[in-house]
Amino acid sequence: MAAILAGCVGLAPALASAEIAVMVPGSANIFGAGHDTAPDPGSYGPGTLPVRVDLFSAPTAREVTFDSITGEVSCLLRLGWWNGADGGSHATGNTDILSYGGISGIINQKATMFLVGVFTDGTEPSGPGPARLDVTHRMEDGEYSPLLFQTFFIGDGRSTRGLRAQQLFHVPTAATTLYLGFADAYGFGHPTDLPGSYNDNAGALDVRLTLVPSPGTVALLTAGSWLLLARRKR
Repeated sequence: MAAILAGCVGLAPALASAEIAVMVPGSANIFGAGHDTAPDPGSYGPGTLPVRVDLFSAPTAREVTFDSITGEVSCLLRLGWWNGADGGSHATGNTDILSYGGISGIINQKATMFLVGVFTDGTEPSGPGPARLDVTHRMEDGEYSPLLFQTFFIGDGRSTRGLRAQQLFHVPTAATTLYLGFADAYGFGHPTDLPGSYNDNAGALDVRLTLVPSPGTVALLTAGSWLLLARRKR
């Protein structure tokens, strides 16, 4: 009996969350997600490739939360413009960047230079990409369900409502990788433009995130372990 219970307890590591810490520089070009080089179709600098997070660090992870995001970034260092993960009102004060290289652009009528993410499935993005998200009023939301290759708002990872609870980001079914970076363009795309203008960016964000097993996965594995235990007892 003890051996059987030990075998069931052995399932626990597969259910464990994975905590990951990364640094995301202000030059991280989210449109380089899944590509070998950062693109610069709008000119004025491609910046650097976005930061990659391997979702296989927790094979059962179907959700992501952001535990802590600190630091500041600048979209124009020479003017001393700095802001945190939620973005700022610098430059045009709004973001309207077109899609490129299979990665969708993004719209935010109230902020620029905010932390964004993109999920990919391990293939190189191509084509027009999914529809652009307008995230102007998404900071209040408690959950997000972005598509593969769709740029989504992260900010500081917390809802602006009430007690500023952690937001929950649902991982697309086929996703293998999460990329973190920023969406930038000349004038942040005002009125619209292709990505670029990363070479005058500075600073970095320290990001701590958790890859969380989905409740369905935990329930399924737990039920399976108890079924195995019942069969062995008989």
